[in-house]
Amino acid sequence: MAPIETPEKPGEVMEMVRDIFVVIILFGGLFFLTVGVVGMIRLPDVYNRLHALGKCDTLGSGLIIFGMFFLVPGMTNIVKLLLMLILTFTINPVITHLITKTAYVRGTALTDDSFVVSTYYEEEEGEFLMGEGDE
Repeated sequence: MAPIETPEKPGEVMEMVRDIFVVIILFGGLFFLTVGVVGMIRLPDVYNRLHALGKCDTLGSGLIIFGMFFLVPGMTNIVKLLLMLILTFTINPVITHLITKTAYVRGTALTDDSFVVSTYYEEEEGEFLMGEGDE
């Protein structure tokens, strides 16, 4: 058996710890993106699919961008990644909500076991919509 090589310089140890940390963060992001894809394939209707995708896509891409903070050189690149992270955490939930509300307004069908609790104002009836079974 070959002897285990030990790092010769103290900086090499920190670089190895950084690389291990980055790999863990990147695989965490990959895990959440994979769970989002599986949720999109397996879940029954558009509302459930968008819920899974909205959460997993935001967290997965956010973790990947965060992991890249430790790999890119230069302050300019870090500022660009920070801007990407802020935009990801801002735009993804808003777009997911917009698509879901559009599907709801258009009357996209739910699965049979689903129920609706709505806080959107129904103009024709002049009252707020209630969930099924509410009187």
